[in-house]
Amino acid sequence: MKKDDDFDLKEVTPNVDFSDGLESSKIFDFVDLGKPGHDDWFKLYNFENKGLSGFMKALIAKKKDAMGIMQPYLILGNDTFKAKIIKRIRPVQLVRIAYGITTNERLFIWPLPIVEDLNAALTWHATGWEIATAALTRWTGIQSNKADSRYIHLDLDKQGEVPKKDSFITPPIPYAEAFKKAFKGRVVKNEDHPIYANAGSVIGSKVLSKAEKAAAS
Repeated sequence: MKKDDDFDLKEVTPNVDFSDGLESSKIFDFVDLGKPGHDDWFKLYNFENKGLSGFMKALIAKKKDAMGIMQPYLILGNDTFKAKIIKRIRPVQLVRIAYGITTNERLFIWPLPIVEDLNAALTWHATGWEIATAALTRWTGIQSNKADSRYIHLDLDKQGEVPKKDSFITPPIPYAEAFKKAFKGRVVKNEDHPIYANAGSVIGSKVLSKAEKAAAS
């Protein structure tokens, strides 16, 4: 009888082709928060063919972390609290919470500033909106062009060479669950949250703006 630690050398060499890797089930237990990286090719899920309108609207506050990197925080609560946030913290943006995936199957949630008029919007926001719109139907890339204050739109030439995977068509994690995973630890619900408590109080100025002077005259 062969002992548990005894083996034949013939058992060492595999008899199958492992060029495609071992059969496995990919577990999606993490969702990035933020736009895709400059080396990523990505798509956005087009829910019910509604385009960017298929994603939820939300208020996002941005504050720097310990590394000096701007991080988004989801604002919850009633309208009164949200109004306080808008007055107390800068910047606060109204966004669409876009949901997408990269060609290497990295899920991400992208708070995308809403653009109503491409001609009137900030160039950063307008170009980001255009790129996100393209990503609803094609593998797309995004890079920052700080010199011109805009994003550069990249389009993958060989779209058909991206492997066909179910996760590229149907989200492996439902939208609501991905939403929660991405914003875990970055939700502002009340005035006790540090980014609200440490923001300072807004003091009214005695100096009137042009609009205020016009209204008073």
